Amino acid sequence: MAIALDINLLFNKMLNSDIVSKLLNQYSVSIESISSIDNWMWENEKKIDSFKQFETILDARHIAVIKLKRPLVKDMGIFIEKMENHYLYEVWINTEGFPMLDCDKITLDNHEFYKDLLQAILEANKTIDIPFEVIGIGLETDIHYNGNIMDTIENSKDVILWIINKHIELTKELKLYKIREGKGVYILEKSNGQGE
Repeated sequence: MAIALDINLLFNKMLNSDIVSKLLNQYSVSIESISSIDNWMWENEKKIDSFKQFETILDARHIAVIKLKRPLVKDMGIFIEKMENHYLYEVWINTEGFPMLDCDKITLDNHEFYKDLLQAILEANKTIDIPFEVIGIGLETDIHYNGNIMDTIENSKDVILWIINKHIELTKELKLYKIREGKGVYILEKSNGQGE
């Protein structure tokens, strides 16, 4: 059974809707619908007419839901929620048809996919007017942001790969991850299939 690959992007400001649209177009992704929900129990789902309503929705601690469409992908979308004074964008993709992604680590079979994904994220980061704080990628992730990036990494679950902006200091030993440096970023890769 297929599950969702999550790409969680944490920003200290909301992204400009024009930039989001431009990035979606660049990857042949279209918006099918926009709505909001009160909580993760999907209570009080409401259709939204415009990105302009997002700030009000997120300030009220509701969740914005964007249903996306792309050829060859069964289902995908974006959830946006406000955490502390930051905005978490969770891009999710149904892995059906991509069995090499149904794995909680980077392997020989999915290495190229993660390499291309990392490259695409770093390229997209040049387009975005706000630098990300941290990006967490994994299957069915559970991100726990409390204002501290190192605590977030330690307390979040099912993250295979973290990308951290270099202005954030790596203050703790992270036993589950191999750390390497990229251009302006730290890349933390889960070192094995163990752990959370």
